[in-house]
Amino acid sequence: MGIKRLVRLWGTILTILLLVACQRLPEPQPLKADSQWLQGQLDNGMQYHLRPVSGEPVSLRLLVHAGAVDETAEQAGYAHFLEHMAFLGSSGFDAKKVESLFADAGVSFGHDLNAFTTHDITSYQIDLPNNKRLDSAITWFSDIATGKLTLDPSLIENEKGAVFGEFRAAQRGDKPAELKVFEALLENSRYEGRDVLGTQESIHRLNRDGLMAFYRAHYLPQQTELIITGDINSKQLELMISRYFGEADLGVTEALVDQPVTTESEREGIAGLTSEPLFISGAAGQQAGIGLLLEFSDSQVTTDTEYQAVLLENAVLQAIGQRLKDRHIEAQSPLLNSFSGTSLIINRYIGEIVVEFSESERLAAQQFFAEELASLRDYGIGDAELATIKETWRNDIKSLDTQWLHKKAVDFSEDRLNALMVGKTQQPKEAVRSQLKQFVAQLDQESLNKAIKKYLGAANNKLVLLLTREENAEKAKATLALFQKQLSAEGKELLMASSSATFPLPEKGGEITSYEAIEPTTHRWTLENGIDVWLRQMPKAGGDVHLYLMSSGGMAALPPELYHAAKMVGPVFARSGLAGFTASEFDKLLLRHNTYLEPVIWETSHGLYSVTGKQELPFALSVLNQAMTSATVNEQQFTAVQHELAIEQDNWLSSPFGSFVSQVVGTLYPSESPMQTVTGDDFEQATPKQVQAVIDTLMRKKRNFTLVVSADIEVGEFNRMLRRYVAGISFEAESDTGAEITPVITDYRTGPKVSTASKKVMEAVDNTVNYEVNLFSQGEPKTTRDRFTSDLFYRLLDKRYRDELRNAQGLSYDPYVQLTWFDGSGEALVAFVVNAAPDKLNAVRISTQRVLEKARMGFTADEFAAAKSQLAADMKSRLTNPQEQALMLSSYLLFGADPQAAIHPEKIMSKLTLDEVNALSVRLIGKDTQQMEAMLTPREGSS
Repeated sequence: MGIKRLVRLWGTILTILLLVACQRLPEPQPLKADSQWLQGQLDNGMQYHLRPVSGEPVSLRLLVHAGAVDETAEQAGYAHFLEHMAFLGSSGFDAKKVESLFADAGVSFGHDLNAFTTHDITSYQIDLPNNKRLDSAITWFSDIATGKLTLDPSLIENEKGAVFGEFRAAQRGDKPAELKVFEALLENSRYEGRDVLGTQESIHRLNRDGLMAFYRAHYLPQQTELIITGDINSKQLELMISRYFGEADLGVTEALVDQPVTTESEREGIAGLTSEPLFISGAAGQQAGIGLLLEFSDSQVTTDTEYQAVLLENAVLQAIGQRLKDRHIEAQSPLLNSFSGTSLIINRYIGEIVVEFSESERLAAQQFFAEELASLRDYGIGDAELATIKETWRNDIKSLDTQWLHKKAVDFSEDRLNALMVGKTQQPKEAVRSQLKQFVAQLDQESLNKAIKKYLGAANNKLVLLLTREENAEKAKATLALFQKQLSAEGKELLMASSSATFPLPEKGGEITSYEAIEPTTHRWTLENGIDVWLRQMPKAGGDVHLYLMSSGGMAALPPELYHAAKMVGPVFARSGLAGFTASEFDKLLLRHNTYLEPVIWETSHGLYSVTGKQELPFALSVLNQAMTSATVNEQQFTAVQHELAIEQDNWLSSPFGSFVSQVVGTLYPSESPMQTVTGDDFEQATPKQVQAVIDTLMRKKRNFTLVVSADIEVGEFNRMLRRYVAGISFEAESDTGAEITPVITDYRTGPKVSTASKKVMEAVDNTVNYEVNLFSQGEPKTTRDRFTSDLFYRLLDKRYRDELRNAQGLSYDPYVQLTWFDGSGEALVAFVVNAAPDKLNAVRISTQRVLEKARMGFTADEFAAAKSQLAADMKSRLTNPQEQALMLSSYLLFGADPQAAIHPEKIMSKLTLDEVNALSVRLIGKDTQQMEAMLTPREGSS
């Protein structure tokens, strides 16, 4: 008896132990790394990462694990300054050769050739259109990495001017709220008080010896990584890398070669969040608000458990963001905006939930925010919300092949760089798919609501009260205790509406009246309702479909009394719902069908833009049909939108820069121009009938509507969809005279004024000057060739301006040129724009006029050849981008340009001449143009 009992007892214990073991969570497994990368390490410790992508451009990144955190107090800003100097001379490149050499190959400075510095790293970038200059790129990178930068003292002094310009742009006295929050999150860590730009005092003191000492101490092989992707031969590259990087300059590494290097993964990160609230005042023009910060995962995601945790955090923010958006619309809350997202702060992801509102409505807005968060925390989301969230994740899985298909060499390089910076494993496509499928399979209402409750109820969540500059901070702080009480109270359970209804199909279809195969991949139809349809078959589109249903006209087709209402159409459309669905229901429907829809009203054209999945194209076309024929303004939602827009616009106009822009525009254009800046009062005077009139005028009339679609889809399949969903779109009936209502295609003119505007800031926000010169010209609308020559002219003039004011004079960090020439318009505006120190204003004015006068004399053959190479490289990239192709072809078709030039731009570019560009220059900036100068200056005596 006793023995049997003993055996039975041990059997029970064994069964319990087995059950406990089965219930244990599985051990975290390492994420599968992308095996397409060839990784290696030289004897000196330098690492490289190579990924061949046949037929692709070549993309290179040089990553140095040295940044602002490695500086002493005396060296503040040295890492960033050294990054600047890398472009200004080395043993193999003189001060001008880096940019000029690569420009000849089609590389654009700032876009393809660039660099950046953070607290922890410095990264250099070259994106080549092909592999012909690969040897030069590697040579320059090796010069940087192996101690061969020249660091010319005279160039150092000149570059200080550009860096001080960067201070004016980034280290403003009037800091935006988000920058202040970032700085606060660095407190109590080794990053506290460290600005990547350093201090103006340290940059003033900087000299060659000090900068060279930093360079020699930190640009070490064992702290350097090289990334190369594209049309490359890995074996040949390994030999080149060994030859160029294998022997660093002995002066750099001889004394330090055995010095241990702190790797990114070993570095101490930021401190954890605390519950101590932040009170942050925004910059001029920023809204009042309140935010909740949540502490999320570490950036070093290397196991499946860590990856799944990050996905769940994203889903939590997705659920919160969607609920706030829905409830804001349904309850017509006092909020102006709400958003949620994740920011990477050094080494940790921080969840952000932020709402903005008018300061006068702080109490009501904070109560709404607290009650909505409490409801989510205590009761979670409903069935319909979960269904929408899961469907968006399933759509991500479906679109994974298309995402990978769209990846270019530059994308692989950027992905690798980001992975190395944060210490995460870079996975191949199928591993990502597997992880996403696992996440969706496990995501249910219980698990997501549990996570929402966990994060919203965490003790270390940090509240941030965003204060406007004008408000009494003490009044805002006094509301904190009430908000905390409201947030801690038990939430209310909400009755969430179901969104199970399906979107209605068009009541009737229509016929195709003509079809033409323009070329094997380009097709054209004319429909019985007058819509012209073009299909660009693009295998690179994968599962994505981009649609532009557009007409010429836009603001130029409206009477002046509708201008203000036209600028409200987008947000009013988004809040009015469609086809019997409320805005919240319609938004969920679009999310579930992986479809985006946006009304477009530009200066001279208008219509609808949509992007959808190939399998969802019938749904997207149904939505387009309904938007064209039955979009109706919801008057109740109009009132809410009107109130929000008026507050936001007046707040911006009250800032010095907003006031400046308003004055400049008011001086440039006549009062009846659609270019005039809208005020809050203008929005308040608009009516729902006016917004509906804009929609009816632009969308319901029979104009030259053209539908351009970029997709990987068969002609026969597309034929059927056109008949069912597009050919049945009905327009307004014929007029009483029997004539059809014709399109309004205008030669858009604003009749600019000629004068000088100078706005003195009434408040010394920042000790800086914004300066611009505007030149107006009149002529004929753009021809097909003008579209290319104007692009070349802009590139040439912009480079001249940057070379003079930044590189030669050191007057500004980022001087630039803008060219505005609307489709269908004979009026063009060229603007020189620069930010500078107040005591440099006269030098800026002289230098700007010098650039202008020299440009009027024409450009050189060498400049023209370099700009042409850059344009050719850009156009090649656009030809494989389905959205760019759809947009470009739509513009060409609407305004009488040759569509073949959009499809085969090389045929036009090969025939362009320097004489054409110089002739256009005379028109756009010649002495007959109207010139206006404008300045935004600080108050006298400000510092």
